[in-house]
Amino acid sequence: MRRRLATATIITTVATTLPACSPDNPQPPPFTPSTAPTSATPTPATPSEQAGAAAVAAYRRYIQVTDAMMASGGTEVKGLPSVAAGVELRASQIEAENYRGQKIRSIGTTEIIWVKPVKLDETPAGKFTTATVQACYDTSKTQVVDAAGKSVRLPGTPTRWLDNRDLQLIDGSWRVIKGKNQGAQC
Repeated sequence: MRRRLATATIITTVATTLPACSPDNPQPPPFTPSTAPTSATPTPATPSEQAGAAAVAAYRRYIQVTDAMMASGGTEVKGLPSVAAGVELRASQIEAENYRGQKIRSIGTTEIIWVKPVKLDETPAGKFTTATVQACYDTSKTQVVDAAGKSVRLPGTPTRWLDNRDLQLIDGSWRVIKGKNQGAQC
């Protein structure tokens, strides 16, 4: 992005400072680049902003991995320990067992409408090791189908969900440790 902005600034400067060639002026004067700065240096994010952004990214990854598990019919479970731990890992493993046992799978992916960190806990040493994120996601473009391809979604099942998840920093990566969702117009 910075390179494109600098290139655009140079091109604009060249186009506006060079006089056009004409019979009276066959050679334009040599180009002298502008010394004006092209953009301000971004301010580094605070530690809490960095932790919040990392927790949000981990939540998005969690949704991707659980979507993949459901699309596989509960067989693709290798990624679960990298995105979940504790109660949430066990709940995801049980859900995978249910998918396999019922011979169901999902079609489509969950659309995250928005996600934000709502709580970060800082240790006395100034480290952030736990976070809570809240998200709104949409499952209207997904279906859970049986082995024959028939939808098993019960009539009246919500397609918009308000999701609250607690995450913990474990071995250098954020993992979902617990949470719950509820059907909501978010």
